Amino acid sequence: MPSRRTLLLATLALPWAARARAHSYQAGQIAIGHVWVLPSETNETQAFAPFSNRGAAADALVAARSPICSVIELRQNNRYDDPELKSIELLPGKPVAMRKGARHLRLIGLTKALKAGDRFELTLDFLNAGETVVEAIVEDGSGH
Repeated sequence: MPSRRTLLLATLALPWAARARAHSYQAGQIAIGHVWVLPSETNETQAFAPFSNRGAAADALVAARSPICSVIELRQNNRYDDPELKSIELLPGKPVAMRKGARHLRLIGLTKALKAGDRFELTLDFLNAGETVVEAIVEDGSGH
């Protein structure tokens, strides 16, 4: 029989588990983790998400869009004089991470300033898995 402490901890953990589960997504065989965006007072910012291809065939993130901005570029790093990526390859069994200063989505032409806690829709377009809409959450990035 579970102890009273175990039951209490399980009860307290349920909202966290539900929230974590609610903020991960699936597009075909592509698992998409927590999608987060840096706050911005200017007209651009960066978005990040981890991807994992759980299928047997390669796929790729080929585009993204959102009503919050005019264009989204796929970027390898913060060197914006380099050309944007045409896609981000997602090989089977090889997780793909995004982080500040490295691979990310560059949101340009923001319609408003973004502050921590803001949320908005972001559509991700995969070569084989198709499109999926995710919720992006604005965070300061200290936990990443």
